[in-house]
Amino acid sequence: MSMTTILNEAINRVSGAQLAGVIGEDGLGVEMIVSNGHADRETVEIELSSLAAAASGAAERMGAGGLREIIVETEGATYLASLVTRGYYAVLGVGSGSNLGRARFALRQMVTRLQNEM
Repeated sequence: MSMTTILNEAINRVSGAQLAGVIGEDGLGVEMIVSNGHADRETVEIELSSLAAAASGAAERMGAGGLREIIVETEGATYLASLVTRGYYAVLGVGSGSNLGRARFALRQMVTRLQNEM
């Protein structure tokens, strides 16, 4: 199964999902699907990769160990990221009215499927 299929299925599982993708701490997106009305794909990849790199570095400097998950909640959306493999995170962005429990579950399923693909 392709990575694009896995990402599309994750978006379809969560009402209000705006994006799904795989990003690296190095600032590069591996794959990203962004719905209409959201910032352009390149901006999303860069900014989410920067957040993942900053959070990972902060966790290491604090002696907390490796970063596993990130949740960023804004006025208009919530972004969830979960470790797929060292340095790479699956991300799911949902609108402010979306069910976060369902989004976290969809993200966990996406991570498992991506790990099997990689």
